[in-house]
Amino acid sequence: MQPGLAGKADNGFTILEMMLVLLIVSLLAMTGVTSRGISLDLFMKELESRVLEEQIKAYALGSSRELAITSGSLVTPEEEHRFPSQIACSAFQWHYTPSGTISRGGTVTCTDGNRTEKLVFRLGVGRVSRR
Repeated sequence: MQPGLAGKADNGFTILEMMLVLLIVSLLAMTGVTSRGISLDLFMKELESRVLEEQIKAYALGSSRELAITSGSLVTPEEEHRFPSQIACSAFQWHYTPSGTISRGGTVTCTDGNRTEKLVFRLGVGRVSRR
């Protein structure tokens, strides 16, 4: 016990010590997430979203949209979206018609070295789904 503090034991953490521990744990957690990179699940959701965005553009603009997936990127008429270095996908080329339908069906297989997921392109209305 400290002098002047009647009945108070000196066996707990102060708020400053607790905040310091939380800061260190938070920094370690952030470092761990960035060193592992993006998860395959999150990547596939993002890829599916970008492909859907291109289909909507084709329909909204009333023009064809040529697209390609290479082993390391999604190529659109405006730009090339590079994939994270730990993720590789099988190649696939297609275009969306002015009405938003897809020109060709197929499957793109992506892997991060541990897991594999597929993006299935269905002929006709251009539905894209993950498997």
